[in-house]
Amino acid sequence: MKSKASAALLLATALVCTTSATAQTALDAGSIAPPAPTINDTRDKGPADPLSVLPEDVKKYGSLYLRCDGQPNNITGAESFARLLGAVTLLALFAPPPEAGNPSKRLLAERGVAACSKLLDDPKEETNGLRRLPLILARAVHQFEAKDYKAALADVTKARGEAQALGLIGNSYFDRSMGLSFNLLESQALLRLGQPAEARQVSLRNALAMPYSFYAGISTRPYSSFQRSMSTEEEQYYRNMSRISGVFGVALADRLDEVGRFSEAAVLRDETIGFLTELDGDTQRSWPLANAAISHALAGNWALAAERAKKARENMDALIAKGKPEENQSAIVERLDLYDILLLAHDGKVDDARRNFAARSQWLSPSFGALLATNAMLRKDAKPEQLFGSLAQTPEQIWALREKNEMAKLLETDGNNRTLFTYILPYAQIKDYERLSKDVWNAQKSKLIAKEPIRNSKFYVVNIWSDAMTQPEALLLHSALLAKARGFSGFIYLSLPNRPQSGIVRFGNPGDAGMMSGSYLDADAVIADLRKVIPSPEELAARRKTA
Repeated sequence: MKSKASAALLLATALVCTTSATAQTALDAGSIAPPAPTINDTRDKGPADPLSVLPEDVKKYGSLYLRCDGQPNNITGAESFARLLGAVTLLALFAPPPEAGNPSKRLLAERGVAACSKLLDDPKEETNGLRRLPLILARAVHQFEAKDYKAALADVTKARGEAQALGLIGNSYFDRSMGLSFNLLESQALLRLGQPAEARQVSLRNALAMPYSFYAGISTRPYSSFQRSMSTEEEQYYRNMSRISGVFGVALADRLDEVGRFSEAAVLRDETIGFLTELDGDTQRSWPLANAAISHALAGNWALAAERAKKARENMDALIAKGKPEENQSAIVERLDLYDILLLAHDGKVDDARRNFAARSQWLSPSFGALLATNAMLRKDAKPEQLFGSLAQTPEQIWALREKNEMAKLLETDGNNRTLFTYILPYAQIKDYERLSKDVWNAQKSKLIAKEPIRNSKFYVVNIWSDAMTQPEALLLHSALLAKARGFSGFIYLSLPNRPQSGIVRFGNPGDAGMMSGSYLDADAVIADLRKVIPSPEELAARRKTA
């Protein structure tokens, strides 16, 4: 097991990497897997005839399957679903493949559509439902590449219909894996068709239906960069995710800044200070203090704002004096500069505040909402000669520019033959979940939790070594079972975004000191939901007997 201190450090580092202005942009624009840099596609475009199955073309360019989705004709991962559906006669599909997967063989745009269509529409080609689903979704992706978004929507609808006919919709394992792909791709198409509100509504379905599913949550795109108001469903999404991933607490605070709810943002930022202070011990971090100072100032809580700013400066200076300056020191300084500008305006020195704010041609570190509010406040009653630099544009123009830039980034990656394919998730391996039953449900003699809490705290490190898709939910369920076994009704769980096999947990009851209401998880609710995918040993035995 890694050291307990290093686990706390990883969490804090992850929070640093997703704070403020970049947090929500990353959620909207990123692919599920880290996106590769976009490059000019100079590879061989494939055979002159994309449907050619001449031996020399197949040898050089791969089968139609590879040209469609980069996977062989008998993909792995669907075997357990074939067994689940009783499709015993289909298991030959999952024999050792005659060719290996190779995404570089995928064709682009219309040529990719043609390769997929040959497999899907020719009655002599692919008829197995489990293989057809990823092929249909791959054709939808190629429709994106060809900028035919209505055709992409039609293919998503087709794939969802075929999954329904197979009896897969509503299956807990399917819904957490391949089934996530439908709403992801549908929402992306709606966004490109100029329907951001509808895109948000569709995208949020996965996470809201499975509030304790880590991958359903992180694969969801709320498209907040394209929305100037926060819907009830979007807020619920952020609050659900804040309970299973500390990063989303920061993102929610940033989003609350954007919609002018600064007091609520300040509460969340103070909670972040609280748990990081407990985890860090003597080595406090300055950035959450600076963030809180800004939100408190915008909320009019000037005494609290001044206190947070003072502590941030003192902490930053103390670390510099120890020879341990913070890596994000320039970002912290920029946030404190913004606080100083807000203080100037509050003290009646509005012209000085305008000059200092406008002097920067661009602010990079504070939250978008904080900058927008500051811009609006300082532009009011300003003289024309004062409207330069960061005051040159109105809030409406700033919003429009962000929307334009975010859409440009999305469209630019559509042609890289990779990013959109990350929205086609693989089938879950049911056996990977089931094999965890004994260890996950053994709360009395847990092998997954550290024996002692992190130094000077009540947080424990939990670890599991299993398939990556199973890890977050296994740890969350085990934490809930541990809470009940130790006499508590709930817990706080902090996942490590770059290490799904690890997390940090603290047990308690509502209202206990340190049990932040915005992060608190009810153990019974978590157990009731996640036992569907990781049943108890007794439930698993009964399931197998029935099967």
